[in-house]
Amino acid sequence: MKLAVLFASAFVAAAFAASQDQRVFRANVSGVTIPASVRSGGKPVPGLKAEDFELRDNGVLQEIRTFTADTVPLDVTLMLDASASVEGPLLERLKTAVNDTANLLHQGDRLRLISISQVLREVFPFRPKGEPMPLDALTAEGATSLYDALAAGMMRPGDSGRRQLVIAFTDGRDSTSILDIQATREIARLSDAVVDIVLPANRVDQPPDRPVRNAARQQTLDQVLNSSSNVIAGTPTEVVEKARAIQAAKNNRTDELMEVIAPTTGQVFPLYGGDSIGRAFRRVLDDFRASYVLQYEPQGVATGGWHDVIVTIRRPGRFDVRARKGYQG
Repeated sequence: MKLAVLFASAFVAAAFAASQDQRVFRANVSGVTIPASVRSGGKPVPGLKAEDFELRDNGVLQEIRTFTADTVPLDVTLMLDASASVEGPLLERLKTAVNDTANLLHQGDRLRLISISQVLREVFPFRPKGEPMPLDALTAEGATSLYDALAAGMMRPGDSGRRQLVIAFTDGRDSTSILDIQATREIARLSDAVVDIVLPANRVDQPPDRPVRNAARQQTLDQVLNSSSNVIAGTPTEVVEKARAIQAAKNNRTDELMEVIAPTTGQVFPLYGGDSIGRAFRRVLDDFRASYVLQYEPQGVATGGWHDVIVTIRRPGRFDVRARKGYQG
């Protein structure tokens, strides 16, 4: 059954308060769960064990156990921009990407689909691998309530024993949300979901003072959001200059989105013109499945209040660790 959720200020306030009361990302009888991604040289580091990690809760060293995210059943929520700007071929590409992602599920995993316009619609609820994914209700219309949608996805409590991954496809523009960046980021601090965003990007590699050998190709590469309805006109040099200005605006949106989802350890994945949306979703899933889950029962710290968490690697070498920064006790 389709679910249409229209955000009103009273609903958002009540939902946000509920998320705080329930302490969505919290310590419970099973202890505290901290997702962590470890990279070296830009590549995931496999095979780490509990003794390779050092975790401090409010400065106190904790004893942890760890296992890879790939061993835990996964609930994937796809949130797709379904505003009027995606009508046409892009909408069909999104439908194909949904089916491609469904084929990537492992046994025990589930997938659900939510469309984002000025309202949020649950196109279909969580479905296991092998079940049909009905897409007739996925249509494009209206504006975009991106921050409200991200908040709704993050406020949903996860089922016990399952990991929550939200993948959002968006151009980064928000036009009708009630929530702002700061409020959405605060909800992200309390969520147990990891939120990744796939963002169409413009690739502009040529300096504006360098001759453009193939202006038609350059212009095609630098379409706004890779959309044929947004043509960059002018001389070859003007095309590159305008495209660079568009790229600067896109970079600002990327920074804003990173600010929102950073507490969940999520990332923004760029999608360049000609890339498959399904392959982009696969990169997100592969990255998520290469991460780790750290669990521990807090020792030597007070149970209440906000807990700062720091995760490092004990092995020699240079590692990039993305892990939750804390939880509400």
